[in-house]
Amino acid sequence: MTLFIILPAYNEYQSISPLFTRLKQFEEKSCIPIQLILVDDGSTDGTPEIAREKAQVLGLSIKLVQHIKNTGLGQAIRTGLTTFIEIANDDDCVATIDCDNTQPPELLDIMYKLVTEDNYDIIIASRYQRGSRVVGLSAFRVIMSYGASCLFQLLLPIPRVKDYTCGFRVYKFSFLRKLFTHYGDALFSEDGFACMVDLLLKSRQLNPKVAEVPMILRYDQKPTATKMKIFRTVFQTVKLLIKHKIGIFD
Repeated sequence: MTLFIILPAYNEYQSISPLFTRLKQFEEKSCIPIQLILVDDGSTDGTPEIAREKAQVLGLSIKLVQHIKNTGLGQAIRTGLTTFIEIANDDDCVATIDCDNTQPPELLDIMYKLVTEDNYDIIIASRYQRGSRVVGLSAFRVIMSYGASCLFQLLLPIPRVKDYTCGFRVYKFSFLRKLFTHYGDALFSEDGFACMVDLLLKSRQLNPKVAEVPMILRYDQKPTATKMKIFRTVFQTVKLLIKHKIGIFD
């Protein structure tokens, strides 16, 4: 059983080396075979070349998929998950994780085991479980994120889920294939950061078995400024909440 790891990347050359080193350490310590799928979303800073070079040096298996121009996180996630479905086996699973080295890949050990041994469909690395912590994020961003969590729990509850927006997740192959079959091309309809919320809310329609694990998010380790357009993301997220609440995607 292989753990595929989707890394959507846009101008992340400074993060590649430390993140790949941590991923290699995780693979060696956990004895879980990993396959990286790096989706280069039109980078102009040499990200794909550095990724190839670092993976070769460390002995990491990597599949590089490139977008000619920057299309946004939603399309990068779509490319990554579609690639996974095309090349993976039934007993594999896949993680989506940010490429900026702010999320701890060491958590993949317990997340992988919850899917493969305890038969969960989705595991979310959460900022809102006991033991979670966020370091280096502005108070405004923390409050905004917590407010979104409360809204989603109130209006569109998913059992055992508090973190709807975090993209650090592990999915079981069979459940992801059900999503693709159920929604077809409509599975990916959001281009920006709201895509991860949309994917989880669409998963909700299939009654997945979901769990969360606490995460320490180290935003202080991010070498570049955020690429998130904050107010645009807030608008997209609220719009998405309304759409799902009135049943457009039912």
